[in-house]
Amino acid sequence: MRLRRVHGVAAAVVLTGLLTGCAFGTGDGRAEDAGPEPEIGQIMAEPLDGARVALPLDGYSVSAEESAVIFRAMGRATQTCMRAKGFDYDPGEVPVAPPSSPFDPGSLGLLSAAAARQTGYHKPPGPAGSANGTTGSTAAGAVEQSEAYRQALTGTAGVVDAGIDRGCMGEIELQFRAAGVGSGTGDLVGSLRAKAYDRTAADSRVKAAISAWQSCMAGLGHHYDDPARASAAGWPDPVSEREKATAVADMNCKTQVGLLGTWYTVQTAYQEQFIGQNEAALQAVKERSAQRVAAARKLLGQG
Repeated sequence: MRLRRVHGVAAAVVLTGLLTGCAFGTGDGRAEDAGPEPEIGQIMAEPLDGARVALPLDGYSVSAEESAVIFRAMGRATQTCMRAKGFDYDPGEVPVAPPSSPFDPGSLGLLSAAAARQTGYHKPPGPAGSANGTTGSTAAGAVEQSEAYRQALTGTAGVVDAGIDRGCMGEIELQFRAAGVGSGTGDLVGSLRAKAYDRTAADSRVKAAISAWQSCMAGLGHHYDDPARASAAGWPDPVSEREKATAVADMNCKTQVGLLGTWYTVQTAYQEQFIGQNEAALQAVKERSAQRVAAARKLLGQG
């Protein structure tokens, strides 16, 4: 049975694993063995307004351009496989990496003075024509799928795991394996990033900077235990001048006490420490990712 064309929404579900050839999991990094707080040198300058700060583990990740290559190869392999089974499949547009967020979802809260002045703690609106500020395939373009279509697309399981039928969504993995590119057992880079973040949040130097921020805010009449609580204080709609004033004070205090510079300096030190503890495994991840990108380019006729 042939169905109407649908967007390849399911592709986004497995993209993260395909980028590095890793199964979904917590990884096997040994961040818990980090030991004492690492030494740090000079605290870096406060980052530019809302700018993303480059960190050491970034060097072991797939770039946005490389991930787009893998996504296109995945879409083409899935589409060819689905056509062979009698179904139309539209892989959709290649997702575009979103711009840096003005918020840290964990400990730091608001990160942008410009956003503080314009929208307070509310998330700034996305690009015109976008409901959520993201681009790429969305469920809005999908039509109801039959069980036969679903099984052809995803098989019996939607995870990356040898021996499990993943349908046409697993076709790119089969082609990678045929090209001699292996898969991993966990998201090591993501695991180490998360552990470095947690250690940074618990670091005495970061805690001291947050305490200084708290005192600065209290002196201006704003009483919050930490920046995350200020950002998540349940500010009502629409944005009020009081909210904007609080957010501006928040960013001014962050700058005054050097909170962001301290955070990224300490986080850099933890990431470097974890890289040293896992150097061989990380190099293997990096090499495997490069192999997968090269194989994807070849499948697309680019190499």
